[in-house]
Amino acid sequence: MSCNHDHPAPALACPCPTHAFLRLGMMMAGQQAAPDPNVPPPSYSNETATEPSRYADGDDSRTRDLFRTVEAGRALVISGASVLPMTGTEILPDHDVIIVDGVIRSVQPKGQALPEGAVTIDAAGQYLMPGLTDIHQHPPVAPIMLHLAGAVAPGGDPDEFTLPYDLAMFQYLASGITRIQVMAGTVEELAMRQAIRAGRYRGPSMRVGMLVDGSPPMQSPIFSLIINDREGGRMAARHIFESGYDFIKPYTILNREAYTGLVEEGLALGMEIMGHIPRAVGPDDAFAMGQTGVAHVFEYFWNESDPDRSSAQVRGRRVRASAEHGVSVQTTLVAARMLEYDTGWNTEGVSFDEMYDPLIRKVMREDSPFIQWFRSDPFLQPSGRDALALSVATCQELVAVGVPILPGTDCVPSSITGEHSIHHELRMFVEQVGMTRLDTLRAATIDSARYQGEADVAGTIEAAKRADLLLLDTNPLDDIGATRSIDTVILGDAILDRQSREKGLARLKATYDAMPVPD
Repeated sequence: MSCNHDHPAPALACPCPTHAFLRLGMMMAGQQAAPDPNVPPPSYSNETATEPSRYADGDDSRTRDLFRTVEAGRALVISGASVLPMTGTEILPDHDVIIVDGVIRSVQPKGQALPEGAVTIDAAGQYLMPGLTDIHQHPPVAPIMLHLAGAVAPGGDPDEFTLPYDLAMFQYLASGITRIQVMAGTVEELAMRQAIRAGRYRGPSMRVGMLVDGSPPMQSPIFSLIINDREGGRMAARHIFESGYDFIKPYTILNREAYTGLVEEGLALGMEIMGHIPRAVGPDDAFAMGQTGVAHVFEYFWNESDPDRSSAQVRGRRVRASAEHGVSVQTTLVAARMLEYDTGWNTEGVSFDEMYDPLIRKVMREDSPFIQWFRSDPFLQPSGRDALALSVATCQELVAVGVPILPGTDCVPSSITGEHSIHHELRMFVEQVGMTRLDTLRAATIDSARYQGEADVAGTIEAAKRADLLLLDTNPLDDIGATRSIDTVILGDAILDRQSREKGLARLKATYDAMPVPD
């Protein structure tokens, strides 16, 4: 069933906070002109870059000294840890994990034979688990950050606002994140993905999708295709497939014909449709047509007005349809809470002080044009009402019928361990959705790996799995907040220990602090 409600013109209606402040930043900087109402929109438009920027050619010179690497063929032993393998409900006390060439060779009780000459990490009294996932991310790549800088600090040197990419990726690893999903990728993120795979610098494993917008576009053409009819949708799907992206992300204002062509061709090419649900289509029809990924849990009610918006009957019907059609849902509860702040419905207890990025801190101040826009726009302002409570209620029903919910933040990685981080998202799973701590950790590890098609090689601690691991000081099965108590991150053959992590975070913070953002 499609949405039949009348809505204001959607040009500024961005339910995704990250996209919203990018959209406003580009408008403020005069970098996106209003469309001519007398000119018909194109069937298909692609103004995205064909080559990555010079920033993508970087190396690991800013982070190389932070990682201790284990030479090829030599074993790494994490000794005496309590292991949370995520293969079941058990915890394995006082176990050794043996890693060779970045792959787990054995998980065994301490005291058994170990390889000669192994590098050993003494993990007695600590807890070892797979690395975490943030399934909804937007890395701070140069084109996006330059748009923001142009709005917040016009006239500045672009180099002063763009992190070297090895340092940008270090942010994720320092947070214990070894897996991300990029929700509006370009050739920049494709180049970044390849650089990580080739070992030019270290970062999380990365799945990259491309955004497809309608007219008038909500987003900049630097990172979105624009389609307006069925053939345009087919052309967009073919471009995304042929360019090497992993999935297709439809956006909110796509008309039904364009969306139909996009989904039909995408599915024929074997691509996942993971994104927003266009208001012209609605969740019921989107699931029936083959969209099996939802980029925010608030997509279940975002395009609705009351009474449907808060209707338990409507929510239940859509949740059941999700289960029937094999849908997976990115939660972004952190973003739902941010929407309440953005729109002024609930500003209590929200702080952005822990975010390292001064551009974001300035954009999110209550006196910023971005926040003033959100709180005055006739479409956006009502949309934030009860956004978190409705998102939580939807998550609870999705869990009850077995629909996978996957933790993502839609927040910039500079929050590290603050209230807008993946650690906060996981805490909300436990404290608000009511999930067990084990199920929450599984959602952030094996469930996310399974969703991304990597359950055979990652997401658990067992032989033959990739050694993307997190060593914690305290037990996250006792307190989900323990995911913040990071001692060491292991990424294949590389070790980021406590001292180096703290050194890298200080370097990262100093780089952000040096950005010339005016007060």
